[in-house]
Amino acid sequence: MTEATLTCSLAQTPEDLHHVYRLRYECYRRDESIPRHDEECFSDPYDGMPNHFSFLARRESADPIGTVRISVVRPGTDWHTAPCHSVFGDHPAFQRIAREPFVEASRLCFRRRANRDALMRVVSYMAALADFYEVAWLVACPRVEHSPMYEKLFGFLRMAEPRQYAGVKFETTLLAISREALDRHTNGTKSMDEARARALAHLMDAAGRTHAAHA
Repeated sequence: MTEATLTCSLAQTPEDLHHVYRLRYECYRRDESIPRHDEECFSDPYDGMPNHFSFLARRESADPIGTVRISVVRPGTDWHTAPCHSVFGDHPAFQRIAREPFVEASRLCFRRRANRDALMRVVSYMAALADFYEVAWLVACPRVEHSPMYEKLFGFLRMAEPRQYAGVKFETTLLAISREALDRHTNGTKSMDEARARALAHLMDAAGRTHAAHA
């Protein structure tokens, strides 16, 4: 999955969301992280909230091969909760972060093992949403074994000991980085800069089309 061929798009239609939930189910059933279900789909109550956005990753026009959900939290508004609240909400490090607006990536699932370019796309959309909504922090709760890649590539810091994540059987690490620190860490990284710019342009276009549809 190279940067040239892997594209992401916001899941907005019922068909897109069906792909999201099917991919999650397939991914989590691979190591029996969730119980078997006749519908072979996996979703949770956060999917129905307006501050949670799911994305699909594709190569050219093929079927989706990956998905991620990004939550936007803005204290003092209706957009006030994300899955990490239910897992790390009592931890002092998270409580400090949660005083300010932040984005969280969750439900990252691929048909195959995610590589560096796939993760670059995910973080570029996190960063783009952070830019779009002008939040202070980026938060991720990856599987413990995936945490070093976030730390090495993007400068995320471990903020708490691993805990079991919401709705699945594996443990995750609380990682976080300020938007300013991410900018410094990735400054001059051409692939990240380009992916972030494309992601932001896509989000602005999607927002413009949504506004026009409701005008």
